[in-house]
Amino acid sequence: MQKIKAIIYICLLSIVGNKAIAQEWTNPVIKDYGKIKYYKDAVMKPERHMDYKIVFNITTDKEIDGVNAGLWKMARTINLLRAGGVKEKNIHLVGVIHGGATPTVLTNEAYQKSKGRPNPNLDILKVLMEHGVQLHVCGQALAKANIDPNTEINKYITFSLSALIDIPTFQLKGYALMP
Repeated sequence: MQKIKAIIYICLLSIVGNKAIAQEWTNPVIKDYGKIKYYKDAVMKPERHMDYKIVFNITTDKEIDGVNAGLWKMARTINLLRAGGVKEKNIHLVGVIHGGATPTVLTNEAYQKSKGRPNPNLDILKVLMEHGVQLHVCGQALAKANIDPNTEINKYITFSLSALIDIPTFQLKGYALMP
């Protein structure tokens, strides 16, 4: 009887151990941001050959792992899609930054002057751009925050007229809205 209990115990440990290993946190593509747990047995997973066109509405100043939560979520989306076998050429992401997230777009110098510390978002902005992400900032939000679009926004950002124009324009071009 003791042998049977030992065998059952070992079998259970190996099953639980295998599940735990398969579900470790990873950063498969964007190494420092957007960690994921990829479940191969999940019912809904990325469709490998689909073109993923998503516009992110980034409005919060909340942070995850020291960077803007909306930008971090974009990195997570890339990690999830790539882990699911979607090729980078089939991933089309746009971030429209406005509201409380507007300071995210500042140069290091302007951010330092405004917030008293270096801009923690510059690296993730650079990495997202390297993966083909378009990043727009709302001109109306810049005006409200007294940010000069010609001298105070960093090089990874495209300045646009308004999020009120950007978001529906991308939706009409077939992009799904990620609120």
